[in-house]
Amino acid sequence: MIQGLISDIHGNREALESVIKDMQEQGVQRLICLGDIVGYGPFPGECLDLCYECGVVLMGNHEEALLNSADELHFNPRAKRAIDWTRDHLNADGSDETRSKRWDILNKLKMQARDDKFLFVHASPREPTREYVLPRDCRNTEKMREIFNLIPHVCFVGHTHVPGVFLEDLSFTKPDDLWGQNYFVEQGEKALINIGSVGQPRDGDTRASYCIIDNDDPSSVTVIFRRVEYDVEKTAKAIEENPNLDNYLAERLRHGR
Repeated sequence: MIQGLISDIHGNREALESVIKDMQEQGVQRLICLGDIVGYGPFPGECLDLCYECGVVLMGNHEEALLNSADELHFNPRAKRAIDWTRDHLNADGSDETRSKRWDILNKLKMQARDDKFLFVHASPREPTREYVLPRDCRNTEKMREIFNLIPHVCFVGHTHVPGVFLEDLSFTKPDDLWGQNYFVEQGEKALINIGSVGQPRDGDTRASYCIIDNDDPSSVTVIFRRVEYDVEKTAKAIEENPNLDNYLAERLRHGR
């Protein structure tokens, strides 16, 4: 089955629609969302609607903050303002049926999912919604050993908005340094694969990021990193026109940071 993996959409409808179109063209049969559908962006409701048909939808830290408290997660003021507005918006936008459907998605979010030897979480096997695993952590042997001890074969994450492959030898490889931006999973190895962000990339590339898992042949699994153009300026202007969202969030989109 060819599966599409998305994460960190952050209310960016333009990016998500472009990614969905690309996935359809690539023959994706099942979609898995690793969380953070909402937060930062101007179209949280519409993004929840588009994710309704996902095979699996996991909880990200922004959904956790939405359902509980941004203060408990120590969100910065920009992120907290966006979550507070998102909560108010979802309580007021659309029909009763639409609002009920969106909150139903949020209230049924899973913390993790497994598919054969694959583990899916938003952030990290140790802390599914909150722990950042960054390239610099390859120097933190204790942290990475603990994480890899929890990985059965391959773990897919988002959260940092920076795509790439971590291996048990404490290496990190960016998609551009992979052959054809593909990672060929070897039998018996362990890998932590960050699929990047659909709606707010932070690796210097403004294009939406997502991954495809091609495991039609169980003995030969390929992870394909994809980048998709979308109308960045349209989303940036929608942020700037919303008095409840910080203009800095628009600038981040324009620079991929």
